Amino acid sequence: MYTFKLPTEIKMFNSTAEFLETMNITERDLLITNAPIYEPCLKNYDLKCRVVFQENYGVGEPNDKMINAIIQDLGDCSYDRVFAVGGGTVIDVAKVLALSGVHNVLDALYARIPLVKGSRLLVVPTTCGTGSEVTNIAILEDTGAHVKKGIVGPAVFPDEAILVPELLKGLPYKFFAFSSIDALIHAIESYLAPASNTVSEIFAVNAIQKILNSYLDIARNGPEAQAKNAAQVLLASTFAGIAFGNTGVGAIHAMSYPLGGKYHVPHGEANYAFLDVVLRKYDEIHPHGRIKDLKLIICNCLNIKNADTEQAIPSLLKLLSSIIALKRLSEYGVQINELEAFAQAAMAQERLMKNNYVQLTIQDVLSMYQARF
Repeated sequence: MYTFKLPTEIKMFNSTAEFLETMNITERDLLITNAPIYEPCLKNYDLKCRVVFQENYGVGEPNDKMINAIIQDLGDCSYDRVFAVGGGTVIDVAKVLALSGVHNVLDALYARIPLVKGSRLLVVPTTCGTGSEVTNIAILEDTGAHVKKGIVGPAVFPDEAILVPELLKGLPYKFFAFSSIDALIHAIESYLAPASNTVSEIFAVNAIQKILNSYLDIARNGPEAQAKNAAQVLLASTFAGIAFGNTGVGAIHAMSYPLGGKYHVPHGEANYAFLDVVLRKYDEIHPHGRIKDLKLIICNCLNIKNADTEQAIPSLLKLLSSIIALKRLSEYGVQINELEAFAQAAMAQERLMKNNYVQLTIQDVLSMYQARF
């Protein structure tokens, strides 16, 4: 038995103007965004809603201090709709602000209060990786504990995911690369997860195909090919979000959390650091299961002759390295004596580690950190 759920309505618009005209944003709405998005893309439309620039409350990925400061500034104001126009940080912040009765985000993070939707939530991603526009989780850092955790529940689902490829035009290549690799990892981890099913696989495989096809074009024609592939990768990111929203993600994400939490490496980049070692470990432990099917999918996408599955993972990493370089942990400042603590922290992410293709021991995880050092 399996279940598949997609409570979020998905809409795609040909232009920003079409999106704004259709949505009819009013003073009863709240917009969470970034000034570098708002100024060139939204300001000229003279929106009547209240606008909050997330970066005024801190840079980087979301944390309790950032979100609590926004909550305090908004006070007791209520809104019919909360619009998130931005990347992962903006979206996660908006997911919290759309909840009712949250005065300290740590209460929601540690399940000390019920999660209740207070405003309708509409998410407009301006990167192509998180898939957060269709998932029921908001990730943030508890700065006191130096850990990243998720607020998870049905109330966190966006009501609408709004795809506007035009809004990706100003996305710097580095962010395009890491965010789309994040989407690829979402799709791969979903495909390999124990909860993967006939329906989720459709979205996961389609996402993998779209992203790898785009990467082949960029590898041939250079970073300027990003623009013509943006719509395809944006849709792939949403497909990957639908897939992992139903199956979960696993060890790659779990291993990335200590790196992101302590060294503030952006989420997609931190995930990229562990893609190869996790896939190789899975292949080492159980090469004849779903990992073999994944390698065949990769072979077909990359036109590997005779479907030589032994070339699948090396060829995938070679392609990704042509999109953007892969760093070693030492290049981020990680010290070798930290790796054991990293492994323990990753294993403690039970919500994620239960979704692994095969069961991993702490020694397996430590050996993967050591391989990436």
